[in-house]
Amino acid sequence: MVGTVGLRAVRGGRGARTGFEVGFVDPAAGESRAPLAEVTAVAFELAAPVRSFPSYKGQRNYPVFYYAATMGAHVAFESWLERDTAMTLDFDPDVVSFAAQPFWLSWTGTDRAQARAEVDCGRWS
Repeated sequence: MVGTVGLRAVRGGRGARTGFEVGFVDPAAGESRAPLAEVTAVAFELAAPVRSFPSYKGQRNYPVFYYAATMGAHVAFESWLERDTAMTLDFDPDVVSFAAQPFWLSWTGTDRAQARAEVDCGRWS
């Protein structure tokens, strides 16, 4: 279900062996990792976020759920920028679905492995 938090998060930062690697939580298979070229058919909008959205007193970000009419489901976000991106995707008639932080994108740098939880991922018609 889109926007559901609570599945085991995929750990980022391990880096890909060669090129880019995607880590995500598959609704059926659980934690999965694959080269970027092999995940083009994965419906990331159905995957759970790869990390939780913590909430505590005094924090500087704004973790909340946005109700996306496009999918009839809630999408989590942590900042006003992420909320604005979700709203822009929701109001675009060509977008059929989207998700917040559905995968880790890992790659090798010049001296160390790097990873990033992608903010929003959309699917257009």
